[in-house]
Parts: sequence; C-alpha cells; structure tokens
Amino acid sequence: MQGTATPDNDDNVGKSGEAVLLCEHITKHFPGVLAVDDVSLSIAPGEILALLGQNGAGKSTLIQIVSGLHPVGTYQGVISLAGAPYCPTSVTDAETAGVAFVAQEINVAPDLTVAENMYLNAEPTRWGLLDISVRLAQARQALRNFDLDIDPTLQMGSLDLSTQQLVIIARALSKKAQLLILDEPTAALTEEEAQRLFRRLRVLSQRGVAIIFVTHRLSEVFAVSHRIVIMRDGRVAGSYDTAEVSRDTVVSKMVGDISPMIERIDVAFGPDALAVQGLTVSDTTESGRLCVDNVAFSLAHGEILGLFGLLGAGCIETALALYGAWQGTVSGDIILDGRSVDVADPTIAVANGIGLMAQDRRDCLLLDHSVEDNIMLASLRSVTPWGVLDVGASQQRSRDLVGQLDIRATSINAKVGTLSGGNQQKVQIARWLAANAKILILIDPTRGVDVGARAEIKRVWAELSAAGHAIMIASTDAEELVGICDRVLVFRHGRIAGELLRSELSEEKLLRLAADV
Repeated sequence: MQGTATPDNDDNVGKSGEAVLLCEHITKHFPGVLAVDDVSLSIAPGEILALLGQNGAGKSTLIQIVSGLHPVGTYQGVISLAGAPYCPTSVTDAETAGVAFVAQEINVAPDLTVAENMYLNAEPTRWGLLDISVRLAQARQALRNFDLDIDPTLQMGSLDLSTQQLVIIARALSKKAQLLILDEPTAALTEEEAQRLFRRLRVLSQRGVAIIFVTHRLSEVFAVSHRIVIMRDGRVAGSYDTAEVSRDTVVSKMVGDISPMIERIDVAFGPDALAVQGLTVSDTTESGRLCVDNVAFSLAHGEILGLFGLLGAGCIETALALYGAWQGTVSGDIILDGRSVDVADPTIAVANGIGLMAQDRRDCLLLDHSVEDNIMLASLRSVTPWGVLDVGASQQRSRDLVGQLDIRATSINAKVGTLSGGNQQKVQIARWLAANAKILILIDPTRGVDVGARAEIKRVWAELSAAGHAIMIASTDAEELVGICDRVLVFRHGRIAGELLRSELSEEKLLRLAADV
C-alpha cells in the first residue's frame, strides 16, 4: 500500500478530537542553516506519532522547540497546547505545562542516586524541607510501574547505559504529561526492553496521552505508531496513517533512492587476524560476576564477524576486553596475526593495529574539536617528526580520508559536534584508517544513525573488508548485523550459544537463538 500523504506543511489533522499540540508555521534558523522551514504539525489525544527523517532533516530541532530547549523568541511561529498559547522558555516550563521530553543522549548525575536523578529539580518537600522518604517511595512506584527492578538508592553511575536510559524514560512516564516526546528511546535498549516500553506507551495512549517519538528503526514505527510524519530538508514531506503506508514508501520519502548494499559474496579470507582462546571476563563488583565464560573464536583478514546477544549476554564485554578497555578482570589468550599479545590497555591495542568504535560516540569523539583533530588523534606520531607537528601532512591525510569515506563536513576544520550521527561514525572509522589499524572493533556502530547513513556505513565496511581489514561488530541490534556479516556468533549468559552463517542470517533467528526460544 502506498498510503495517502497530507499536503506539505499543512499537517493539522490528528488521530481524533481537539489537538493536544498544534504547531503553526514554525521556522528556526541557526547561523548559516535553516533547520526548520515553515512547519505545521498537530497531534491528538492518545495518538502515537512517529517523526521520521534523515539526520539533519529538522526533526530533532522541532521537538527541541516543543520541549523548551529552544525557548520562545528563538524561532518564528505559534504553538498551542490543549487549545491555549504555549510559550515555554525552558524545559522546566515545558514540564510544568505538561510536556515531558526524553533526549537521545541522556544526561545524568552519576554520583547521585537513582531517586535523586529521577526527581532532580522536582524534589518533594514537607514544610519547605526535602522529604527523602516520599522521594524514595515515589521513585520505587515509578520504577515499579515500568516493571523496573532497580534499587532507587543505587548510584546512577553504577548502572549501564541501557538501564540509565530506562530510568530516565520511567521518570518521564511518571509525570502527569499531556504530551510525551521521546528521541530515539530504544537506541540503547534490548528487544525485550523495547517491547516493555511499547507496552507502556500503548497504556498511556489509551489514557489519552499524546506521544511523539523519533526513531531510525522502521520496525518500531510500524509496531507502535498510529501516524507517521516525515521531515526532509527542514519541511514536512508527508504524513501517513501507519496502517495504510508501506515501508518502501516511507524510506523513499525520507531519503529518496538508496543505492543498493554492496552484496557480500563468498571469498577466500586471509589468515586469522585475531584468535581468542579461553577468554573469561568478570565485572568490577565484589562478587566478580562472570560476564564472559571461557569463549574461543577467530576473525580472519577480510571477514566481517558479528557478535550478537541481549544486553549482558557477553558480546559487548568481549569487544571491550579485546581492546583492553574492560575495567574488570580479563584472562585468556589473545593472538594477533599469530603472536600472543597481552592487551592490558587500549594503548597496547592501538600499537598492535586494533581500533575501537564505542557504543556511545561521546566516549570516543572530541565533539568541540575539528574533524582533523579527531581523525589524527590516534596517529599523531606519524605526523610529528622530531616532535614537531607537520601541519601540512596532517591536513592532507585528513582531507584524503574525508574524501575516501565521503564525510559530509564543510571542511576538516568543522567541529565534529556539528556533524550528523552517520558522519560522526565515519570520522571514527577515518581515525583508525589514519592509524593503519587492521582490526576494527565496532560496538553498536549504527546506534542513532538514520536509514540512509546506515546503508552508507555498511558499504564502507564492505569496502574495508575487501581491502583486507578484519571487522568485528558487537551489537544488541539484530537488524544491524543482517545483510553485512559473513557470520554471527550469538552470545547467551556469557557463552557462545551458536553460530549463523550469512546465508542463514535473519533477525528472527538471531533473536530466537539469543533468547533460547
């Protein structure tokens, strides 16, 4: 089915009833950039609206305007909430009015407890004094309502990224919001956790809460939304009832024609770049919980190997241990190109030709520094003969890699933080190519990256593997691995539960094997 789109910039018909949110002719400029261009949008009570578009399409800016991150006066146009003028000057103003927002890149206070994070700037008081017991009780109830078995007295920093994300979502869901806005809410969640979130969203929808969510995972869009609004180049490109539109139509409207993936063909791989024997990984708790239990596998030059598992299954922990970045205890043998190497820390990994792309881009990229700075970070010695930086050589190497990987930036002097998610990931790849890394370990590398950028990045991987690079992709996203990996090792409870070759790969098979169903 092709579906019926509403006219561009005239999307004022929601699911039913009077609009909870009505945006009229919203326009937002940044220096040199028209981010949102005369956009009108509405959402009705109980409607779940998926807001889609490539990175840079304007969707994030639009929801940031609605959530108060860009205060009234910094944009043109008019917004109404439940029929009344809506002019938030801050996120706190928006929350007070009934708009709850969960950002993609969560910001938490790691040294504060879960309960303190959940009620930061909204602490319950009695007679003007903080009521700690009420705060704890409210936090426990909010977590219980979201089926989260988490002690609210734990430090937030002791939780992994996925669990922190769930806590932040639970905090937003606990507020008596008329409108809930979620930006990439499942980016760090497992399939089970995502389904839990969707069940909760459906309950809120039935209670009349309007929900806007941004995602790059089309399967989620068709599973939970009532309506799809697509943005492109700062404008509304179309609005569709989800039940009446096809995936192909949505993708085409978002990105136009995507060139097909480079088809992986059977090739004779080179010798083993990496072999692992008896790898055992424990966490940093007093009990020393076993995260990876006596694992063995190999990765050949020219091969793309996937490690897949649900959160905590061991695949992410394995990837970090092989790079020397795991904080707990690691034992076993790591053999690189036939040599046994003790990868005790990342500097040893880099010296032996291993590069890592972390799960959270902020852990690897210097967002306030230039593209050139980020690309050359791991290979400064190669352009500093006699201890003096060869500026010309550094710039030329950066320009060559920007061209080779088609990194979309105004120049090599542009700050990485101004680039889209897909281009930021390419900068990470460029860094390791500059450092002549032959083994690339990628952890959830297309997290928060749009459909078009995913296809581009996967083509880069295929080209690198054809040139002899060994690539390992550790992921909790089954879709990320299908169609690109030569084989996938599926982890369950710290062990390899099975192996699927490229001809056998499907999201369903990966999930079934990971969950033992």
